[in-house]
Amino acid sequence: MPLKVSGVKLYNVEEIAKMFKCSKVIIRTYCKEGKIKGRKMLAKWYVTEDNLKKYINGDYPISHK
Repeated sequence: MPLKVSGVKLYNVEEIAKMFKCSKVIIRTYCKEGKIKGRKMLAKWYVTEDNLKKYINGDYPISHK
């Protein structure tokens, strides 16, 4: 269940990995590379519902690091 802060839904890596049926490592890597815009808080990555929708819709340019 996503965390809700000030009316904003925040999804953690585990929740996103279950949604996409992939590994947590892939989601963490995407967050680190900027493919999914997230923020690390208290040693865990979180992604807002809006940023998750942007990723799904392809609204983020893929960074080449």
